[in-house]
Amino acid sequence: MSSLPKAKAFSEPSDSAPELMRKLFKANQEYSRILGEQLDVNPTDLKVMEFLMENGPATPGTIATAVGVTAGALTQSLDRLEKVGHTRREQNPSDRRSIRVVPNPKSVERAWAEIRPLIQASAQVLETMNPAEREAVARFLETMLEAYRSKLEQQTKD
Repeated sequence: MSSLPKAKAFSEPSDSAPELMRKLFKANQEYSRILGEQLDVNPTDLKVMEFLMENGPATPGTIATAVGVTAGALTQSLDRLEKVGHTRREQNPSDRRSIRVVPNPKSVERAWAEIRPLIQASAQVLETMNPAEREAVARFLETMLEAYRSKLEQQTKD
């Protein structure tokens, strides 16, 4: 049995920007997995929680569209989130025919308690940089964000 050599995804040195981004993405995925375990939620439920943390109460339709899941999948996610106490459903005050999903403030604070140190660490790193370095980082991140958005838009059209 012959073993094929492992193909390297990038030909750049191991400390190149693309390789470092790949490592950062991988670390972020692992962090999200661990955060989900700490909050007793799966990846989809964590996406729903993140949406509610950033946007506040919302209708199920709004959440499903933003998170990219079907109505049925969202219903299952909301059932799980309610069961562990992270959200509740209530009548929508602006449309009595519908409901909205409200995040539990204690759950939001618990999640922020886990996320906040990473945000603070990022801010501390940026504070060590001079304005030109911070501008270069911001420009790079904006360009990469646009590249991702463009690719996502292209894939959703296909």
